[in-house]
Amino acid sequence: MATAEIELRRIRNEMLLGCDWTQLPNAPLTDEKKKEWETYRQALRDLPSKSTPKLLSNGVMFDYDSVTWPTKPS
Repeated sequence: MATAEIELRRIRNEMLLGCDWTQLPNAPLTDEKKKEWETYRQALRDLPSKSTPKLLSNGVMFDYDSVTWPTKPS
């Protein structure tokens, strides 16, 4: 696996960790909001198979614009 793919997964995993709370039974969310978060989290999990991440021209830094990130629920 190339560096860009590893970095995509690392960032994606951090994003998933940041919203784990939304799926807890006692999360202070309506069923509708919980579903929105569930959909967002699934889109994050699908990113590696649906994206072709790239590195910037310097060959080292991750190009965030090379990935279409899902929109986080408000």
